[in-house]
Amino acid sequence: MTNARLFEKLGKLLDIGADADKKHIKKLRKVLQKLKKNQKELVASLDQVKGEHERRKITQDIEVLKLQRKKGVKVYKELKQAAAKRESTTE
Repeated sequence: MTNARLFEKLGKLLDIGADADKKHIKKLRKVLQKLKKNQKELVASLDQVKGEHERRKITQDIEVLKLQRKKGVKVYKELKQAAAKRESTTE
């Protein structure tokens, strides 16, 4: 899956907000894992690239992935805590 599609999916999952159930939280986690995998692949390919333009492009892609993942992880943690609170109050 391309980074653009992963970003699109991440955006949709982030828009769900506090109403997220376990299914949405799990989907968000999978998207974050895929983004992390893509980031690692880009970092590995950075060493093999010779051209300065290509290196700059890959470095920029890595930075975008880092920022998106950071935002996604923050929301993931918040949703996870909110879900845990809801479960503890219903018991």
